[in-house]
Amino acid sequence: MIVSVGLAVLLAGGKPATRTAILTYHDVIAKRDSKSLWFDCSVSEFRDQIAWLKQKGAVFVSLEDVYAGLSGKKVLPKNAIAITFADNYRGFYDYALPILIKEKIPVAMFVHTGFVGSKVGRPKMDWPTLQKLARNSDVIIASQTVTHPADLTTKSDEEVMREYGDSRYYIESRLRRTCAFLAYPNGKFDLRVSKLAKKAGFKMAFTEECKIAESAPDFYRVPRYVHTKYRQAWKDSLEPISNR
Repeated sequence: MIVSVGLAVLLAGGKPATRTAILTYHDVIAKRDSKSLWFDCSVSEFRDQIAWLKQKGAVFVSLEDVYAGLSGKKVLPKNAIAITFADNYRGFYDYALPILIKEKIPVAMFVHTGFVGSKVGRPKMDWPTLQKLARNSDVIIASQTVTHPADLTTKSDEEVMREYGDSRYYIESRLRRTCAFLAYPNGKFDLRVSKLAKKAGFKMAFTEECKIAESAPDFYRVPRYVHTKYRQAWKDSLEPISNR
């Protein structure tokens, strides 16, 4: 497989760049059972995936590192992997965070601010918990809009900008930290909503296209792999980037 030329290659003046896989997880559960969903990851599965990546030689980096690498401001290490989470599930705090802290792995959590503290269905982290997380320099709290629309591309410009702007405002005002990154809910995006992400002031936004980060055409269409594709993500990160 030859990965097509992308953002970081162009920034590097046409020279092959590093190849970084970004993984996105959703809920982490104690044990898998008949009620588990495809996006669930049990504690043992999460621990095993992290161990597998470490055994392969993964170097875990933050989204700030990824941004610096794609910007040409630093060279990311070989075998760089970034870990992200979506949807603000309490299971992240209870089950995944202790493992990440023990392994000293940076992480980003994408939050849909309209559901913070919700106990409907699967519980979401509340603002005091997010404030505690924000005090950890290895944790980035980022936006996944306010209401988590099923498909942002069906919304008007005004609606999309409200989703972006209000989510940034709530995160920054509550946590006293800059909200620089955005994830498109359900990975649904098009060129229009990606341009609006730039207009809203984010410096990088993420899809779920299951490609390496360096294949992104710009900072507002940076791919991530769903966690079930972690082996494919690792394999793709080892493939050469074509300059053609």
